[in-house]
Amino acid sequence: MRFGLDYAAGRPGGAAIRAAGYDFVVRYLSDGGPSLPGKLLTPSEANDLRAHGISLVSNWETTAARMLDGYGAGIVDARAALAQVLRCGGRVDRPIYFSADFDATQQDQLRVNAYLDGAATVLGRANVGIYGGYWVVRRALDAGYATWAWQTDAWSGTNVETRRAIHQTRRQVTVGGVRCDVNEAETIDFGQWDFVEQEEPDVTPEQEAVLRDIQIQLRGPDLSGWPQLGADADGRNRTLVDGLAAALTRIAALERESVELRTQVGELRTEISELEATTAELTEQVERWNGRHWPWPLSLIEGPAALVGEQLARLEALLPDFPGLPGHDGERRAPGGDAGPTALTSKDRTHTGAIDERARLGERE
Repeated sequence: MRFGLDYAAGRPGGAAIRAAGYDFVVRYLSDGGPSLPGKLLTPSEANDLRAHGISLVSNWETTAARMLDGYGAGIVDARAALAQVLRCGGRVDRPIYFSADFDATQQDQLRVNAYLDGAATVLGRANVGIYGGYWVVRRALDAGYATWAWQTDAWSGTNVETRRAIHQTRRQVTVGGVRCDVNEAETIDFGQWDFVEQEEPDVTPEQEAVLRDIQIQLRGPDLSGWPQLGADADGRNRTLVDGLAAALTRIAALERESVELRTQVGELRTEISELEATTAELTEQVERWNGRHWPWPLSLIEGPAALVGEQLARLEALLPDFPGLPGHDGERRAPGGDAGPTALTSKDRTHTGAIDERARLGERE
């Protein structure tokens, strides 16, 4: 799809048109008078447009309802239109669109068709085009009075003439200080002067429609980005490619954040492992402390008491080996010095019992 302009209030200039992103214009071949000083295409303007790579398309319109003047008017206007085309460097084999710039009825169609029939005597039927709303364009094409169609959204409702070569939208822009209508070329050859016919088209009309749809999907309506994808740093709506690039940038940032989180998780796991090892050591120590021991407060002297008991038991075991002590050799001396049977007094029995008791305590400990 190519985008172009039509204008009558002034001449924007080829540089401004190209800078605004448009590459063709539909230009009038008739004078607009004092109210529309820029309506007529001039040779100098045509040269400027060509120098900037802007394609030219021809249109004739004097008054909105001129076509109602019928056959003779068609002949006169076609002659004047062709003369201006040639004056501006155009070609005789290119179409000229004639304007029905009003809501033409079925009754008006007879005179519209007669006008086109008169123009065909000058240009040839193959080079006769019509501009207008859906119904007048459709009827002229169906009857064979026009070969080319430039449909405007005005007086068309939602209807689309699929045979149209150019679509005039309702959108307007200001280019080079001039208010212009925005147009879309819907065929490869839409009547432009610089068209060179190829033996075989690169793509079929169906393929062209698919490519046009792909272009719009990638770059958005009017090739100016998709509002749904947000705006870039300069405030322009992002195209599909711009939106994908922004999404990939965000994904890369999230991946970096994920790596940082995984590193932190690894460090936390190491700390947890160290805490688990410390906990195991503490548990083992607590289990050792939970072994057999004396109840409190005796547990405070548990260790020293065991040691003392062991020493007392060893001492008592050695006592019988010392001479002169009571109970040595299993005998006890009588008061007169004679040896007699061992006889323990109550004091001796008490002393001996105490020693035996201490020995038993030492053994238990």
